[in-house]
Amino acid sequence: MRKMVLGIAALAITVFGSIPVAANTTSGRTDLSLYVANDPVYTVTVPETVQLSATENTQVPITASDVKDIPEGQKISVTLDHGNGTFGRLYLEGTNEETGKEYLMTLDVKGTDGEFKSGALEKQIKGMELASFTKDGTMNYELRPVALDYPGSTNDNLTIQKGVHYSGYVTYGIGLKDIAE
Repeated sequence: MRKMVLGIAALAITVFGSIPVAANTTSGRTDLSLYVANDPVYTVTVPETVQLSATENTQVPITASDVKDIPEGQKISVTLDHGNGTFGRLYLEGTNEETGKEYLMTLDVKGTDGEFKSGALEKQIKGMELASFTKDGTMNYELRPVALDYPGSTNDNLTIQKGVHYSGYVTYGIGLKDIAE
């Protein structure tokens, strides 16, 4: 029975990694530590204005700088929070100054997933990631008028109208997100 008790004690010391202290020792030592990581620091810069092309995709740069102390497994994520259109879609609106006729042009957006989306149902743009960073850098997302998908269309809102100044806006979401998401 005594051998069994000693065997169990030896096994416990091996498994739990305790340091045995001899009975005649007058002191022992345990190293202690405490670390709290610095809060993440970064600056994200988005352009104040962008002039879109009527004939090709427009690259929109987003820059992250002064990036420090991003937690392991996380990234800075820049998303399309919402556009100026219905349900957060991204529209350009304009009025022909001569006729007073109003026009609406939907924009396609391509973010980090590499696929153009316009905001309808399964192609939802609200919340889509436009750029992500783990260190200083610049990424571009792309915008294009849907008119580029319909050359020769006779629909007024699928054709870029000459003499109409279109405008709209994008609001961004910026924050830390798990890389795996």
